[in-house]
Amino acid sequence: MTISNLQTSTDQALSAQLPSLARKAIKPLSSLAIAAGALVGPFLQSAIVTQEVSLEAGINWNQATSGGDFIWSDGLAASGTNDYVNAGFTLRTPTSSSTFNGKSLTIQAGGQLLLKPSGANRVFTINDLILDGGTITHGQPSITTSYIAGSITLLSDSGYNATGSSYRRATISASITGSSVFNVILGGSDALTISSSFNSFNGVWDVEQYLSEIPVGFFATGDGSLGNSSVSIDTGINFDADYDIYNPTKYLSMSGIMTLDQDHTFGSIDIGGSALAAGTYTFAELNSTYDSYFADGGTGSLTVVPEPSYFSMALFALGIVGFARRSRK
Repeated sequence: MTISNLQTSTDQALSAQLPSLARKAIKPLSSLAIAAGALVGPFLQSAIVTQEVSLEAGINWNQATSGGDFIWSDGLAASGTNDYVNAGFTLRTPTSSSTFNGKSLTIQAGGQLLLKPSGANRVFTINDLILDGGTITHGQPSITTSYIAGSITLLSDSGYNATGSSYRRATISASITGSSVFNVILGGSDALTISSSFNSFNGVWDVEQYLSEIPVGFFATGDGSLGNSSVSIDTGINFDADYDIYNPTKYLSMSGIMTLDQDHTFGSIDIGGSALAAGTYTFAELNSTYDSYFADGGTGSLTVVPEPSYFSMALFALGIVGFARRSRK
């Protein structure tokens, strides 16, 4: 056999064995990958981590310790793989714009998320904020506007508070869902604006005045920002919605002062405790009877739709008429 023929035979033999050799090499590697996945997998799954202490001044939601104590039950700073729960403690934001690093944040009864902006236009983002009886508190006076971004879900009646020293103003640009009561308490010169659009929230906006202080007001600027909700406005609260609200199965209770420059529809409406009968009321008509509850210069209207029972009776009556007509033929 020549050297050339020997080389050819050797190459053919190696080629024939390569698939078998490759399979033998890959098999242990696959086993190692599976074993590694089994070890790493549990650590990649979300864990529920609870808050252990209230944060001291100067400590914020993305740090690991406060006063020498761990903030979270796992002893680590918040991370995107975990869900965090605050049940009865104070969690503070930084003074500058910040995003909470956790996957979600739940504020339960007795717990509060304390906004601490050091200047105007600070944006605090929580990608999945769940309010389950807890409160968002604006804790810094003399701030033009702070923004709450991300998403908010109400699991139970929860709140937003701006009380104490005056001039605490905020805008919620986060999407809002849930069917509970969102209780908003505003103090002197305070304001809350809802700017997110087409929210699916279908609970109740209950806006109250803190003591006898005079707030700036409660404003809905995004189209559909209040969702399919009822709205209750307390004495001393200025209310202005910059879109036509159409919530025919909900109620409007107005004891504050309304800027009526849109056309709003509710299933029931009371002005200062007086219920409006079904029908449409122009600003001029409302201002004539309820002058102290409407800001001057309005151009809109309020409509109370007939109750469902009315529609049932009307359809029944139409059915009788139709039957009578057919009988005469």
